[in-house]
Amino acid sequence: MKYPLKNILYEKLKQRKNILDIDLLSELKKEDPEITTRDLSKELMQLEIMGLVSVSWVRKDARRVEIIEKTER
Repeated sequence: MKYPLKNILYEKLKQRKNILDIDLLSELKKEDPEITTRDLSKELMQLEIMGLVSVSWVRKDARRVEIIEKTER
């Protein structure tokens, strides 16, 4: 059974807290060589819309992906 890429991304981010998208892509390619930059960007956008991650540009060719910690009051 293959898990959705969105779930795999979220689990990796929970472990690392923050990571560059190029590093994340290279980790994902070790498990599934067919993943493209476009696939990664699409899933990151969905996670960002859901309010689970924050993506910001660090430099021209790299984005920093951070998990958003939910605090309960």
